Amino acid sequence: MNEVLVIDNGSHSIKIGFSGEDSPRLCLPNCVGKTRKKDKIYISDQLIGLNEYFSYCPFSEGLLVDVSLQCDVWTYIFDKMNLSPNNLGVIVTEPFMNPTPLRHALYEVIFEQFHFQRAIISNPPTLAQFAFSPNKIPSTEFDRPNPCYLILDCGYQCCFSVPIYQGLPIKEGCRRVDIGGYHLDLSLKNLLSFRQIDLSRNSMLVSKIKEASCYISCEFEGEICGTKSNNEELLEQLVQLPDQKGPNWNKNSNFYFSDNTAPTNAEVLENNRVIRERVESLSETQSKDICNEYIRLHTERIFVPELLFNPSYHGYGSAGLAEMVVESINSCPKRMQQLLANNIILTGGTTKFRNFEKRLRSEISAMLPSDWTVYVRSGEKPEYSAWKGGSLWGELNFDTFAISKSQYDEEGKI
Repeated sequence: MNEVLVIDNGSHSIKIGFSGEDSPRLCLPNCVGKTRKKDKIYISDQLIGLNEYFSYCPFSEGLLVDVSLQCDVWTYIFDKMNLSPNNLGVIVTEPFMNPTPLRHALYEVIFEQFHFQRAIISNPPTLAQFAFSPNKIPSTEFDRPNPCYLILDCGYQCCFSVPIYQGLPIKEGCRRVDIGGYHLDLSLKNLLSFRQIDLSRNSMLVSKIKEASCYISCEFEGEICGTKSNNEELLEQLVQLPDQKGPNWNKNSNFYFSDNTAPTNAEVLENNRVIRERVESLSETQSKDICNEYIRLHTERIFVPELLFNPSYHGYGSAGLAEMVVESINSCPKRMQQLLANNIILTGGTTKFRNFEKRLRSEISAMLPSDWTVYVRSGEKPEYSAWKGGSLWGELNFDTFAISKSQYDEEGKI
């Protein structure tokens, strides 16, 4: 049997590796870009290290709409990994509820452009369930596995709530909201441009600042109001920017390559104290240079990710994530509703914010009957859940469900 490549083809990043492995070998940006001064096209991680650039993504509103651009990114990654697709099988993710014409276009890319031998196209929520062991049905004497999952997949351009029963999505309960990591980046970019620094042509830097500083507030109104009194210092964070003028900064800096999450209040206070002591010990000229290396974040740290739970605060008319999940549960058959509430799984990089799980559980519990047990869980790296599920499932089931290139050549559109 040929090796099977697993590609979680996200609108923000591509996770790629081989079936049966524990984690992807690469996780790279799914975009291309160019600078104003040069005509050269930069692909994926080649953009890291550029100061100002215009970036383009093959996805729009959560759908793969530019297959030519996607082919360029895949070609770059395959060359980077020294892969020969014509000797491999492949599992590729597509957006949930992907329109049929876009699925046909993806098959054309797989079989006609890259000549993979066999292929399976699936979606992240369906694959992600296989990365988690089933939990026990609540209030039962026996260890009966819960046949229901509710996958909350929070991506870069949109979020889905997908209830699943015995491995298959419950169509009437599926919901989507058009908010995601991109909209958070846009909000932060606008706030920074208005108050401090213009990062409109450096989307990767904005994303990393968001990851390193923002967190979900469990008492949003209280924290925002508290900043007007004695709580102000707790929200302030100084974030150090990478030195993009150094000759080898991108090779030596961990800024873009580290797995950032927002620090706790205690960590923020200690870090700010160290920075201020350093500045005070320098001359006036040196201290100005040091200050230029940092940006100061305050209420942005909680206001930006609040968009996920209260989109109206940012001018969006869609429901928040907790409302979407509850609507999704209530749209399913009554016998499944309590089981779904007891097995909510978080996937996607946008769920990584500190306090995300706690805030979601609290809001969902407040909207459902008080005697229901709301259980929310996620993997250690929720951005890899779909890839990991595909890796585990593909190792056992690829031969059974894969479509061969010869079958595609005979039947055409699938």
